[in-house]
Amino acid sequence: MIKGYIKNHKILSFVFLTFLFSWTMWGILYSSSIGIIDNNIYKKYYVLLECLGASGPSIISIIITAFLYKKKGLKALLTRLTKWRYNLIYYLIAVFYWIASLYVSYLICKFLGSKGEITFTNVKTYYILEGFMITLLLGGPLGEEIGWRGFLLPRLQKKLNPFCSSIVLGIIWSCWHLPLFFIVGTDQYGGSFLLFIMTTTINAIIITWIFNRTNGSLIFPILFHTCSNMAAGLLVGSYNFAIANIYKFSIVQIILMIFVVRDMFKQSKFDIIYK
Repeated sequence: MIKGYIKNHKILSFVFLTFLFSWTMWGILYSSSIGIIDNNIYKKYYVLLECLGASGPSIISIIITAFLYKKKGLKALLTRLTKWRYNLIYYLIAVFYWIASLYVSYLICKFLGSKGEITFTNVKTYYILEGFMITLLLGGPLGEEIGWRGFLLPRLQKKLNPFCSSIVLGIIWSCWHLPLFFIVGTDQYGGSFLLFIMTTTINAIIITWIFNRTNGSLIFPILFHTCSNMAAGLLVGSYNFAIANIYKFSIVQIILMIFVVRDMFKQSKFDIIYK
């Protein structure tokens, strides 16, 4: 009965179980941080619980895939992590989109008279690579993308066009992060949820485009996610600048995405991913 329900309601089952798993981990962390339960849990197990929660989408997608499709389905899912032979342009977009778009937005806003400054952080290449690996493994990308893009996105695109699928996924993805805005020590704590929804939805659209253009490779969503998470750290002042100029920043982002959205509507059914 359970297997039949999950098989007939894959999207709902995945979203529900992912939220349940991640919010349980983060709920324990939040409860401990404010003293509802033992505060030592927050002090001793912060990294473990935060990372477990952040890995919820990938963990749940692997469990559901193995449960429904056994080894064959699991192999098909994880094989997408090995698809790397694609045009160099997709690598450049995945790595540099947010750094370039933030800085271009900054230059345009400055030209229009906005106040605020953005500067590139002065760190050695070694520390950037170290930060990349930490972000990749512990910051969410690997723990999320096997779920969001490997499991959820293909199934959304069987029901909706790529653009609408991206919007739906962007909203789900944003709301999934909500507990982190209340937990001291997380990157989201004290941030603007409005700006977060906007940037997350933009990310969802760009990632969908790259994902489809690379025939379902998970390398590019993971790479894009990792580099977008690092962008704010490499461009000092970018977050505060975006907050202060959110309307101009939004317009610039929309303009930069026109090509991607137009191209999305030219794409055929997502069934090509499964060939």
